[in-house]
Amino acid sequence: MKRLIKIQAPISTDQFTLYKALKEQNIEVYRLHTNDTHINFSIQAKDLNAFRKLRKKLKMPIKLEDELKESTISFYSWSIMGVFFFIVIPIIFAQFIWTVHIESDSPESNILLTEQLKEMGIKERMFVSKLPSEQEIRQNILLKHKEYSWVHFSKSGSIFTVAPMLAPPQTAKELKDAPAVNLVAKRSGVITDFILTKGVRAVEKNISVKKGDVLVNGFVTQGNKRILTSAEGKVYASYWIELSFELPTQVAVTNPNSKELIIQKKVDNKQKFWKEIQLPAFIQKYVQAGYVQKNHHITYSLTEQSIEHLIRPLLFQKIMKELPTGTQLLEDKVLQVSIQDDKVKGKILLLINENIAIPNVIPQGDES
Repeated sequence: MKRLIKIQAPISTDQFTLYKALKEQNIEVYRLHTNDTHINFSIQAKDLNAFRKLRKKLKMPIKLEDELKESTISFYSWSIMGVFFFIVIPIIFAQFIWTVHIESDSPESNILLTEQLKEMGIKERMFVSKLPSEQEIRQNILLKHKEYSWVHFSKSGSIFTVAPMLAPPQTAKELKDAPAVNLVAKRSGVITDFILTKGVRAVEKNISVKKGDVLVNGFVTQGNKRILTSAEGKVYASYWIELSFELPTQVAVTNPNSKELIIQKKVDNKQKFWKEIQLPAFIQKYVQAGYVQKNHHITYSLTEQSIEHLIRPLLFQKIMKELPTGTQLLEDKVLQVSIQDDKVKGKILLLINENIAIPNVIPQGDES
């Protein structure tokens, strides 16, 4: 039994052109009849694809009906499905984070950061609406990884990128035959972390301290006797500062994010690398390799519209240069911004985390 598709077209259709085109395509017509509003006829199901091409060429609105199934096949349903696949589905997919990309300095850091992000619920195939705020993610990363000074985030489509920036290396000064010291606070703040090599904690985490408070004791107590051992290490604390800033509307910025791999012959004047690559022993005598930071210069023109996405990175670069090495900027809030006389003026509130411990010599009379 032949499967027939019933076709209904408006009576206004040019019937001569239609029948001529059907004959040219060798499409057989069955049960042809007309009424006041429509032309009705049937074709075999095998000719349906050819008829659709013909209908598209003639720009003829039609309705299709499978006579066996007795159900309507609207030609325009294909258009609706096309809209669904090309518009609705991408919108649905955009509600998810499909890729979490980490731009760090080593595979080990990638693994550690990936695990830390998972602990915060940040992973692939998660809803964008459930993504924590940038400030929350940044604080978690910086408080755990003291080697970073800032973390930049970007979202392109369904890709969420995390790019931590290494803090400038700190040079430790070796003190020989120095007197025993306590570590005291150089400023007020809330203690967040200890990294000690010697000494005994005098305060605990999450405790507020004031300038001059003892953070780490440089002695141990045995019964009624004190033994001086000195204190060494770092004590990190967070504190808020409010700064006023003034920038020209035309600003040249140096971007420190980019890096370049350098491979060269080994020379006496050794290249200072941002991150050196350990080469096999048999070629270390002849070749050295590593990454160096490249300065990418960009000029920005600040306007009312561009301040929101430009003011923060500009202030970050300016402020981090003025703060001590190893300082981390956990959070920033722009309180006030205005443009006057080709100048951008305003105030910003910063949450800073840094090593506030400084040595303080223990008076010899304290030893008993």
